[in-house]
Amino acid sequence: MTIQKNILVLTMAGALLLPVAPALARGGNVPSTTAHENANDAAGTGDEDDSALFGADAAAELKLPNGQRWMPEDVGPSPFAAGNALSGPQEMPEHGMRSAVREATYVVKSGDTLRAIAYRYLMSPAAVAVVNNLPFDGQRDPTLKVGQVLTLPILSGSPIGFKEGYPLTNGPGIVAMKTDDSNWGRPEMVQLLRTAFREMNKRWPQKHPVLIGSLSRPGGGRLGHHKSHRSGQDVDIGYLTNSANRDRWGKPTVDEIDWQRMWFVVDTLERTGQLAAIFMAPQLQRKLYQYAAAHGEPEARLEHLFQYGPKGSHGDTLIRYASGHRDHFHVRFITARDMGGKDV
Repeated sequence: MTIQKNILVLTMAGALLLPVAPALARGGNVPSTTAHENANDAAGTGDEDDSALFGADAAAELKLPNGQRWMPEDVGPSPFAAGNALSGPQEMPEHGMRSAVREATYVVKSGDTLRAIAYRYLMSPAAVAVVNNLPFDGQRDPTLKVGQVLTLPILSGSPIGFKEGYPLTNGPGIVAMKTDDSNWGRPEMVQLLRTAFREMNKRWPQKHPVLIGSLSRPGGGRLGHHKSHRSGQDVDIGYLTNSANRDRWGKPTVDEIDWQRMWFVVDTLERTGQLAAIFMAPQLQRKLYQYAAAHGEPEARLEHLFQYGPKGSHGDTLIRYASGHRDHFHVRFITARDMGGKDV
């Protein structure tokens, strides 16, 4: 794959590196977020802070061409159909794209998996697999060898815009809360969400549907107070509760949340291999981890998924903390099509 082709392909990572809480070192403790989180909740701002960066410890393991070293400050925020029927993606308004791709190499170490590497750098496993021509079906990780050199797409900033999209409207298991043209996403993301929540609705039809908040504007671009949601790859999802009727997010207590359905949704979406990040409050991460472990999920997998678990906190995970996510969780997709050069 040529550098020019890589730049075209990797631009599709969208909000790939609107990263997460700083100083996430491998195996290290992350400073307590309790005071910050409580203050944010008390203020009731609802603002999402998901524009921090993967940690310096992770960056130190990347190599750039000509002997350069990757510095954490190289990456930061960018400066800038009804029901279940989908008739086909719609053309989006034109938006300027900001291509800021740098290729880095990563040397596989003992214990590394495709998912662990991808989540460390806020990518989806699908993105890493496509760029490195690795076989990957979204389920079982391909075998990696110690010393194997992988190419990683690293974005210094985030492009905006997408050419084709779907509106995420009401459907089986879904209530779309946004009617102000901020409910547009890339086709694969919308289809993955519809599939997951349709299946959830089949299993628990007596429970309330999921409440979906912001996706992106048609074609992308800035969206209100959000620091992401600019490329059709981000979605805000209300926490699922035990009630039969619910028409707003609120901040449900630990006892009010339906952990069975929460784990079903996270597990189902993660197993597609198309997720790059989930932002979720720490105390809710811990409870969800405990639920999954109690229902037979291997600890080795959970350690790769949750930043906050029963053994404390660590980085390099899919599910991370960023303030403003006590009343909803944020999911970022990087799909296989995004890596295929069809939607630039």
